[in-house]
Formats: sequence, C-alpha cells, structure tokens
Amino acid sequence: MDLNLRGKVAVITGGNSGFGKAIAAEFAEEGCRIAICGTKPEKTEAVRREFAAAGYDVYAQVVNVANCEEVQNFADNAAARFGQIDIWVNNAGIIINSPILEVDPEDWMKVINVNLSSVMWGIKAAGNHMKERGGVILNSSSFSGRITISTRASYAASKGGMNSLTKLAAGALAPYNIRVNAVAAGSVMTDIQAGRAPEELEAIVSQISMRRMGTLKEIAQVYVFLASDAAGYITGEIVEVTGGKMLLQDTAKPWQAKNGI
Repeated sequence: MDLNLRGKVAVITGGNSGFGKAIAAEFAEEGCRIAICGTKPEKTEAVRREFAAAGYDVYAQVVNVANCEEVQNFADNAAARFGQIDIWVNNAGIIINSPILEVDPEDWMKVINVNLSSVMWGIKAAGNHMKERGGVILNSSSFSGRITISTRASYAASKGGMNSLTKLAAGALAPYNIRVNAVAAGSVMTDIQAGRAPEELEAIVSQISMRRMGTLKEIAQVYVFLASDAAGYITGEIVEVTGGKMLLQDTAKPWQAKNGI
C-alpha cells in the first residue's frame, strides 16, 4: 500500500526521545522530512545528528511547548526550512505522580501546561500553516485518559482534556481539510519498563488480553497510518493501541482455556 507520505513534512514535539523519537524515525523511514523539538539542547542536537547521519532531512529546535510563542516560532521555522507543514504531532508530555490529596499546585499546572496547553498551541500553530492546503494533526494521548493510576490526577486530567480537544479541533478544522486524531497508547516496553522487576511486569501484562506489552515501533506505525491517505476518512477519533488492555475482568481465563487449564 502506498501511504503517499514521501516528501511530506512531519513535525514532532518531544521528538528527541522515547515515543517522539520513534515516531519521528518512522515518518523519516517513510520518506518524510522531519522537524523535532525538545527542552534539552545537547540531547536535541544529538538526535538531530543521529537522524542526519542516517540520511534523513531533519530540523531541530529547543522549545518549551508550554509557551505559545515558542511553539509558534518552532512552527514558523519548520515551515520556513521545508516550505510547508503537512503533519504535526503533539507528543511532548510529562508525568508527576502524587496522591490526589497531596497534589502540589505548581506540579499540577506544570503537567497541565506541558501535556494539554501545549496541544492547544500546537493545534493553533499547525492549523494556521495547514489551512490553505490541508494536513493532519495527531495528539499523543494515553489509556490514562480513560482509566488511570490513582497517583496520576494531573496526568489523567491532561489526557482526558486532550481527548476532548481532539474532537473539538477535528470538527472545527474539517472545512480546511485538516484531520485531527489522537493515539492512546497502553503499556509499552520502554527502557523504564525493562528495568522493572519480573513480578511488576507480570502484574502489568496480566491486564492485557494479548499478554504482552507493545513496542515503540508498533505505536509509531499507528501515527504513520493515521497521517496517511489510507486514513483519509478518519478524524476526531481516539485510537486505542493497547493490546486489548482491560477488555475483560478475567483476562487470564481465555489463556487458561487455550492451555486446557
């Protein structure tokens, strides 16, 4: 299937590590020109050099995504470098854990500003660059927007707000041929997850019907699909990529039945 992405410009916030780096790499492998941003100059420049050494056409900038003016400047610079913006991924995000009765006001606002306000600024900046030619905006949501961990009040609120904003933006920008969707990932095998004790990992996968965590590549490929012509009639959706997380209360029983237990 030809996804018709070669030569397009994909902008990824938080593209210098983790999910964002994997998403940027996947778009680059499809022939996209990519722009990434991060908050740490050395790390952002190191990833830029890594992508450039792989032969990818890449632009990188240090950006505080919670700041509307900095996000706009990043969008303007990316558009100036490549001539257009076709795909924008609002991926930057943070987690600060705390019991709900002990949430610090500054921590609350930091998570909301980085995870949710930045999405508004990204939609605004990208949308204004796309409104003449159309485009795709993708937001990195989470399963926590549906059901979360008890110590993640700010994170859950930010992802729930993102989901609502995704639907609003999809409807408001449809006349400009701009599609807006979100990807809600479940448990993914990252370096942090790999460092957990075996019993912790088992507790996590026990709630997943497929009985395994996803990979960064599996998540990144969903972004590529949603940005492509193959998803041309999909907008306003929160696409869960969770391996069937919590589809059943008794996720173990189908496996027991399969094994004759």
